[in-house]
Amino acid sequence: MNLVRWPATIVLCAAAACAQGPAKEADWPAVGILLAPATYPGDFLDRQRIVATYKGRTAAFDAVVQKKGDELTLVGLTPFGSRAFAIRQVGGVASFESFVPQTLPFPARYVLVDVERVFFPWTDAPPPTDGERRFSRDSEAVAERWEGGKLRRRTFARDGTSPASPERGRNVESGPPGAIVIDYDGGMAPGGTPPQHVSFDNGQYGYHLEITTLSHQPL
Repeated sequence: MNLVRWPATIVLCAAAACAQGPAKEADWPAVGILLAPATYPGDFLDRQRIVATYKGRTAAFDAVVQKKGDELTLVGLTPFGSRAFAIRQVGGVASFESFVPQTLPFPARYVLVDVERVFFPWTDAPPPTDGERRFSRDSEAVAERWEGGKLRRRTFARDGTSPASPERGRNVESGPPGAIVIDYDGGMAPGGTPPQHVSFDNGQYGYHLEITTLSHQPL
């Protein structure tokens, strides 16, 4: 594989549990809903380092993540710092643009869902200063552990009780079992600076992400 042409194919495939299959989004398994970018309070520009492990293979790439108003953009970078691809969400619509001669082998929303699972609030209710809280969101059971006013762990698992929205696609009932577990080193305050390191483990599709925030700039 030419790393200059496509530095993050393995990473992105892991992050979206990609496999050989149809390109139409309706034919892919449901992975979760997209939250409106405006759900996140304030705007930011982050530089991140992502290391992904999937089926014994590990790869890494740098990315720039920007949230501004109701738009969320993730730009993947080549090893030389130039743009490899951009994934954008405006409102509830996701799109993909490649700056190298290769396309994305799965729906762009897959990557955005993971970003939002990690960094966005998933309920309007105020969090506890210390303790756990549980709630359902779009056919998923969400659990959070808070310490000192900061989020230390968040998990997602199918609960089978709340109705699934059409945004999840027609394959919601065929989604795999298992939990998504996100650990925040040092904790993450609501709407504040993200922790330097986040560990993301997807037990549904068997991939693991290590996310390091290299810089965070409020806009």
